[in-house]
Formats: sequence, structure tokens, C-alpha cells
Amino acid sequence: MSRASPDDGMPLSHRHRRKLLTLLLMFTALFGAIFVVVNFFGARYALMAVEMALTLLTLSLLPVVRTTYHLRRWCLCYLGLLYAATIYALASPTTSVTVFSWVMIMPLTAHLLLGRRLVGLFSVFYLAVAAGLFFWRFGTDVAVSAPGATANIVAVTIWTYLFSYFYEASRESAEQQLSQQALTDSLTGLANRVHLEQAFHRAANEGALPLSVLILDLDHFKRINDEHGHACGDAVLKKIADTLREQTRVDDVVCRLGGEEFCILLPRTDSDAAYRMAERLREAIEALCCRHNDALLALTASIGVASTVKRGGHLDPMLHAADEKLYQAKFGGRNRVVC
Repeated sequence: MSRASPDDGMPLSHRHRRKLLTLLLMFTALFGAIFVVVNFFGARYALMAVEMALTLLTLSLLPVVRTTYHLRRWCLCYLGLLYAATIYALASPTTSVTVFSWVMIMPLTAHLLLGRRLVGLFSVFYLAVAAGLFFWRFGTDVAVSAPGATANIVAVTIWTYLFSYFYEASRESAEQQLSQQALTDSLTGLANRVHLEQAFHRAANEGALPLSVLILDLDHFKRINDEHGHACGDAVLKKIADTLREQTRVDDVVCRLGGEEFCILLPRTDSDAAYRMAERLREAIEALCCRHNDALLALTASIGVASTVKRGGHLDPMLHAADEKLYQAKFGGRNRVVC
């Protein structure tokens, strides 16, 4: 059985940020090593020690970042180290004014790694500290004697911040729309199989146990399509989807697997509670009054239930177990629950 990836069940941006953080760690280690040598020959031994520590820390983070499930924490850790090291360099009396050029890329780096929510205060605080250190070291005479250069630095810094902010906002919006389309059944608006797999992975790995799965299949649905047409069949599926939404909890995940088959993921639900939920759903479907033109359609469903108390694991064995129970319900006369 293949090992689960730490990016399974995560947004698309999660995988990209993992690659970006890995690249930044390699870049930081490379240039950290270069600055160690530069500062050594420049007799800036304190700054050399800081650069050496930063280089060793970034190298030690590389294997962790490739496998961690807590990528956001390590992004914060990396930014904290980077900010601390650059602030020390800015405050060091032995560095030149060119070291302040690093300030301009910090908002962009923070936005790409963390998104918009944490970056605002994080970056504003950093930029304020950097500006304070600049005037502390060089005084206000620099800004007065070279207003054009000062204006350019301020403009580029603000432009970088705004560009990265609105780029990230646009990317998040586009990703959300694409993810919604990729994770939703177009007919019923329910979750699809991909969404179900992601939700199961999160629940199984975050300890939302016990965990139960229901597979629900409408009885004699083919007859509805054959006698009343596919438009009627689609209307029935939408009605069933609405009923499942109404009867389930906020944390439950209702999914259409395909055709007339549905699946409900029930976090923190043992087999007894899952059976009671399945019975409630079966009764609600049997009580539905579905009309098409002048025909009154009677609907029933068969449901199979599977549960687990084990952390981790994969969705397929659970679906297979629930599917076997579903077939027992079908062969047992339909319109029943087997757990």
C-alpha cells in the first residue's frame, strides 16, 4: 500500500508552497554560505556567526519541510529566522546601505509563503522596524539630501507589497473557484469522489474518530429513467441530494459517487450512531413525495454502513466494506440498512 503524501487532502497552494519553501531554503543556505565567507574576510565575525547559524538552520529544515504535515508552521519559522537575521544585518554598524535592499522583497516572500491573512501585520511591523533602523543608522539627512533616491526606495517597497497582496488575492480567488468546480458534482452540487477522499484523509489523520461511512443506493432507479426519462431521473437525484443535506450534520460530508449512488462521511460517529443516521435517511427518502408530470414516484434506498476507530488509513477499504453491506441490503429485499 502506498504511503500517504503530506499534501493529500490539502489545497493546491499547499503543494506549491512546499516547493517554494524548499527552494527558498536552498537559496538561503547557498547565499548564507557566501555571506559567511564575505563577512569572514571583512572581519565582521558577529555577522558571520549569524549567517552561519542561519545557513545551518535552513539546511536542517530541508528534510523536515519535504515531509511535514504542518507546513504553515515551518513557513512561519523560516520567515521568523529570515526576518531576525536581516534585522540584525540592518542594525549592524559594519554593513553598508545596500543591505537594506533585502527589505523590499520581504513582503513578496511573506505573501507567497503564507497568503494574505497573516502577512499584513507581519510585514508592516517588519517594514516599520527596518525604516527605524535605517534612520537610526544614517539619520534623516540621507532622505533630505537625496529625496529622489528615498522616494524610489519607498515607492518600490510599497509597490512590491501591493503587487504581492493583490496577486495573492487574485490567485486565492481563482484557486477557490477551480477547487470548487473540481470538488463538486455538477448535477447535485454535492461533493464528488475527490472531495470525499480529501475529507476522509483529514478526518482520519486529525483524529476525528470513530469514523463511519454510509453508501446509499436508490432502489430501481433505472426504472425511473426508462419510464419517465432522464430529466425526471435528474430531478429525483437533486431531490435526494437536498434531502441528504437537510438530514445530515454540518461536519458530515455528503457525496455523489456516480449514478444513483451516494456516500456520507460521518466524523466522530461510531457504528451504532451511523446505523441510526442511516435509518433516518432511509425513512426520509421513503417519505418523499416526488412528482413528475402526473406521476407520483415512490422512492426507497438501500444503505451499507462501515466504521473504523483506527487513526490514518485509506478511504478505499472503508468504501469496499460499506459496499459489501450495501449489496447485502439489496439482496435482502432492498429499502433497508445493513451495518
